[in-house]
Amino acid sequence: MSRSLIVFLSIFFAAALLTVLIEKDAGFVLLSYDNYFFRTSFWVFLAIYLISHLVLYILIRALVGFYRFTRKDRLDVADRNRKKSDLSAIEEGLMAFFEMDYPLAVSHLIKVKTQGSLWSIISLFGAQSAEKIGDTDRQRLFLGFAKKGSKRIKERADLLEAEIQLKQGDPDLAIETLGQIKRQTKRSIEIEIKALLEAKRWQDVFKNLSLIEESQDRMFFENKAAFQALNCNKKQDKLLTEIFNSFSRELKDDPEIILAYIEALKTKLEGEEILVAALDRVFDVRLINCYFEISMKDREKLDNLTRWSEIHSENSLIPLFKGKIYDALGEDALAEEFLIKSKGLGNSAASQELLKFFVTRGNLKKARQEISTI
Repeated sequence: MSRSLIVFLSIFFAAALLTVLIEKDAGFVLLSYDNYFFRTSFWVFLAIYLISHLVLYILIRALVGFYRFTRKDRLDVADRNRKKSDLSAIEEGLMAFFEMDYPLAVSHLIKVKTQGSLWSIISLFGAQSAEKIGDTDRQRLFLGFAKKGSKRIKERADLLEAEIQLKQGDPDLAIETLGQIKRQTKRSIEIEIKALLEAKRWQDVFKNLSLIEESQDRMFFENKAAFQALNCNKKQDKLLTEIFNSFSRELKDDPEIILAYIEALKTKLEGEEILVAALDRVFDVRLINCYFEISMKDREKLDNLTRWSEIHSENSLIPLFKGKIYDALGEDALAEEFLIKSKGLGNSAASQELLKFFVTRGNLKKARQEISTI
């Protein structure tokens, strides 16, 4: 501020001094060249000098304006031609994309020179097309262009990139990419859950299940995580029981989950109590077969089978299993009674068991009769 003031005062005093000197003696200006000369007063020369500068300035401005006008005209024509070319490339590229001709779509979309949000959106189609044909270089190129767009387009590019990474078998990288998306969508949640499953992070899948709105989708991923939890901890009976007990009621009543749990156990008998409780709630043929195979307590098995037969009297497996147990216990009359009952309910395996029973007992007459009915 002080320096500007000093400069201003210096100029002011110099101008004042010059004015005083001119008033005392204005002097004259003499211009001479060869035999020609021009003489005039200082004030006239100053006026001519200023007017000539003004005319020259106006002339230069007029020439610059004319040049800019003609150049803008040429640029407008070039820009219109470029835009026309871009629109044609976009149209052909999108048509090829929707017709699933991905190589052709890439060849057209890569030619687009348009900048801004339109190019970012077009780049998403280009990236997906490049991914379909396995062109990773152009895929990265298109994704890079898309990420230069608005925040929303960038997030969509991140989502597409994560989806591609997951398809390429890199779930950890997909999870990392998804972490850059601040506003989660139904699609991003679904891809993240799939990536967590691929990475065998079933604990995180259970934590994120509440984010899934559709109950059907939620149950699907919950089942996937449950199977993965059981398969990843095979032969660790204590941990397996804790995991199973932490499941929802729907999972605990799912026969496939129960069978997967029994299969994962090192000692199958550890799951007998859970199996009986499940059969009390949900009677399933697969479960009762499993129970019959793993249980070693014949009398307890008979009690449970008798209890279930009161509710499921038309089930042919229950009398078959009871007949087998009585056969093993040497109670022939009861064994024959229940095997015949099972056969009467339409169980073909009961006929084979009856034939075997009669043969081992030496009752060949009944054995021949049984053969005739098979």
